[in-house]
Amino acid sequence: MEVYAQDGGVVRRYAARLSADPALIDRASLREGGRIVQLAPQGGVGLDVLDLSTANTTGTFKSWMVCLAVAQCLRKGSPLVLTQSSGNTANAVAAYAAHAGLRAVVLHPPASRRRIVPELAEADGVQFVEVDAAEDEIKTAMVACSEASGVPIAPAREDMYEGHKLRAHFLADAARELGRQWDWHVQAVSSGYGPLGHYRGLREVLRSDPGGVRVPRFLGVQQEAVAPYVDALTGGGRETGADRPVPAVLEPTLFRRALTDELVAEMREVCAFSRGTVRRLANTRYLQLEPRAVTLLTEAGVSVARDDAGAPWERAGLYALAGTLAAIEEGLIRPGERALAVFTGGSAPAPPRTYEPHWLADRTDAEEVTTRALDKLRP
Repeated sequence: MEVYAQDGGVVRRYAARLSADPALIDRASLREGGRIVQLAPQGGVGLDVLDLSTANTTGTFKSWMVCLAVAQCLRKGSPLVLTQSSGNTANAVAAYAAHAGLRAVVLHPPASRRRIVPELAEADGVQFVEVDAAEDEIKTAMVACSEASGVPIAPAREDMYEGHKLRAHFLADAARELGRQWDWHVQAVSSGYGPLGHYRGLREVLRSDPGGVRVPRFLGVQQEAVAPYVDALTGGGRETGADRPVPAVLEPTLFRRALTDELVAEMREVCAFSRGTVRRLANTRYLQLEPRAVTLLTEAGVSVARDDAGAPWERAGLYALAGTLAAIEEGLIRPGERALAVFTGGSAPAPPRTYEPHWLADRTDAEEVTTRALDKLRP
């Protein structure tokens, strides 16, 4: 059941804690929300879900961050923005840019085509470029185009941290109202800016109220096929060999394979600060736990969107809950403790059809094609 909610403007509520102009945040806002849902206890562990999907217009936790990023673009007077995404950020940037009167060029890999909302892709002022290339190659092309054209990338790196730090302030207010604290903060991890931003925000909260909020242990969950943080921080590399097939990628939005040294160092520091860890969840174990996770969410009033085959449309939020359940069963999260699993996305309905990209490119011409897309949208 829902035990706490903020609707109609989370980013606006905490605007004074951000570097952007509150008036521009108000202009960019699509009434961002968030809520906490209490699930049935599991193995003597109290279990809550931070639902960042249901109450957001774009159905994803990226809404808070992109609202801030668009406000910053408005401050800079940038009428045109550039972004790269596996799906959620792409949809959010398209929606928020259109709302604020900006134009956007969005790069994404072929695997993400089915995740793009056709109505957003077909709106005036947006161009989608599908790039058949590796993640780092797409990002390199985007940066090169930005530097050559002067068109800013949104969200900027600092927007990612700053937008996600609001979660700590949201949870601090929730803890005071509910009279409860959390021993664990669990999230599925790709790039990691969500939890990294959260723990930056938590330090900010602690500076103003040192005894008011408990520091929850962080548990990062990575899917078996893509677990660079696990490999970097724990040395827990997956066994390889001719007799061990490469595991399937179950959730395309948890895609990041290449991490910067700075990201690894900060995640290591977050784990040390919170006495936390990152873990790989095997595909077989995840698929065993997925039905139970879906049932717990559904019974508590959190909808889980499904595709035509009946499978969950997005699994990132489910990975967090499945990872929590696995940690409870394995004794990492102990009876008497309380865990908060972050449901980052998965409530928004699946798009009714697959959109057609405006442009197709590959690693050899991604920069050229993206430049043409930018030129088409210039005033």
